[in-house]
Amino acid sequence: MLAEKYAYMEATSAPVLEPEITQIPERQTEPRIREREVPQKRPAGRSQALNKFLTISLVLICFAAACFIVYRYALISENHRAILALEKELEKANTLKKNLEVELAFRKDLRQIEFAATEMGMDYPQEDQVKYVEVPKREKQTEHAEADYGQLEKSFWKRFLGLSN
Repeated sequence: MLAEKYAYMEATSAPVLEPEITQIPERQTEPRIREREVPQKRPAGRSQALNKFLTISLVLICFAAACFIVYRYALISENHRAILALEKELEKANTLKKNLEVELAFRKDLRQIEFAATEMGMDYPQEDQVKYVEVPKREKQTEHAEADYGQLEKSFWKRFLGLSN
């Protein structure tokens, strides 16, 4: 009895709604892979041949550009090695020049020259051994050369165009 009482109270206090069964719409399923329509392949035409040609030509252009860049880097490297070799040669020449200047300065020393002269048995000249000579003065001659305007014009244009060094 107690259960009936509570069942009655439950029924009146909160009505329980049963879901209405309605028809579930059918799912629209995608056709399986085998059932799908496969687009038909077009025969190889001009557009595909053009695409292949453009692709190959683009690859060749990129390859040529890369080869040119590598070639330029090789030239730069070769020139750099040549410059380094010339700098070493210049440094050796400068060292030799400094050594020669030191030796020349040592040989120009008057005391050294007098010492070498006395070792060789040389002596100062006597008065009768010295003779003086007068050299006549030259007058500067001015030469007037007529300018060849045709040659001047050619050289001007060569200089203007940068063809002559």
